[in-house]
Amino acid sequence: MISVFTAAILCGALLYALRGGVIAGGPVSFSGFNGIGVVFVFIAFVFAAALLGPSFGVSLLISLFIHELGHVLAYRMLGHTNTRIRMVPLLPGSEISDKPLTSEGEAFFVAIMGPGLSLAPMVLALALSAAFSQSMPGFAVAMRVFAVTCGALNFVNLLPIWPLDGGRCARLAAASFWPGLAPGITIFMCSALAMAGLRSGSVALIILAAIGAHSLLRKSEPLAQQMNANNALIALAAYTFTFAAHFTSGWLLLEIYF
Repeated sequence: MISVFTAAILCGALLYALRGGVIAGGPVSFSGFNGIGVVFVFIAFVFAAALLGPSFGVSLLISLFIHELGHVLAYRMLGHTNTRIRMVPLLPGSEISDKPLTSEGEAFFVAIMGPGLSLAPMVLALALSAAFSQSMPGFAVAMRVFAVTCGALNFVNLLPIWPLDGGRCARLAAASFWPGLAPGITIFMCSALAMAGLRSGSVALIILAAIGAHSLLRKSEPLAQQMNANNALIALAAYTFTFAAHFTSGWLLLEIYF
């Protein structure tokens, strides 16, 4: 139970650190709560449930909600009072805030906070799964499914491929050291994903490689204030830690489908 207690402290410390975003501004609304959004969410749930079962589908939806909530809290901590949770994040026009970000540091903070907020509930779920594996096996399995799903979802999201959060983080950090490095990272990552997909026969990897290759055509607009080298190093450290933590938790699911 020590692990559960430690994980609970981690969650409490996270809530305390994010208290400014929780209480700031007005109420949070929902974006995409329409016919297209509901159909998309329903299809995602059915597809996920068909692959690994209903518990996986529910875990995927909860993980997506926590991830998007992290982005919302980041905006609110930066002073954006009117924010919304996106049901379908990648649809055009599904913005969290109508007010633009002003610096690369703010953009990186918003991008990393989705996976960052997911760390605490993922760790708590792993601790609960281990603690109740004997006394409450059904509950333990549900917690493990959530932790693995949350880890796998956020690991894929942190891959350095645009428009995923990892792609945004890679471009912002690379611009602080060598602006021309970002396309090179994308080319290397897409080539590696494509080769791994062809060798393993993984359609998912090939799709990710294609998305990344298409992102090379997109030119991101530079923000008014750039990160300096010291802040970029701190940002990369946070990205690397979050990336590794989600990979560790989500590996059981990743090795099946990737």
